[in-house]
Amino acid sequence: MRKHAEPISLYVSLKERQLLIWIWLLFSLYAASIAGLTLMPAAEKGSLADLDTYGISGLDKLLHVLTYMLFAMLALCVSQQYRFYLTLLIGLMIFGSLLEVFQGVLHLGRQSSFSDAVANLSGVMLGGLLSWYLERHAAMKSSRKR
Repeated sequence: MRKHAEPISLYVSLKERQLLIWIWLLFSLYAASIAGLTLMPAAEKGSLADLDTYGISGLDKLLHVLTYMLFAMLALCVSQQYRFYLTLLIGLMIFGSLLEVFQGVLHLGRQSSFSDAVANLSGVMLGGLLSWYLERHAAMKSSRKR
């Protein structure tokens, strides 16, 4: 069983390659992009940004899940320890929920949506589980090589 204070192997390998600062920058830019896109005024009907024009049922929810799933996976890359990763995941859940609240409060022509908030939370949880599985698999694989 892995201890919570043990470093995440992905973090150690990124640190060795001096990529950590770039990963943090990417994580921050991703967060800013999500906030910017979420809080921008609503798209005009029929424009490319209007997801209803594509006629794909559930496309909006799918994009929410995939966006926050990737966000959770990026969070693993900047996490030195599992406890910090879990803290970041909770922060991402709060971030996604607050952005949905702000959509309704800021009167941007958008509506606050409980189902979008649930999709955001689902994406964070799926990304967290997938990251945990991949990290665990990579750690077991590297320990077998020794």
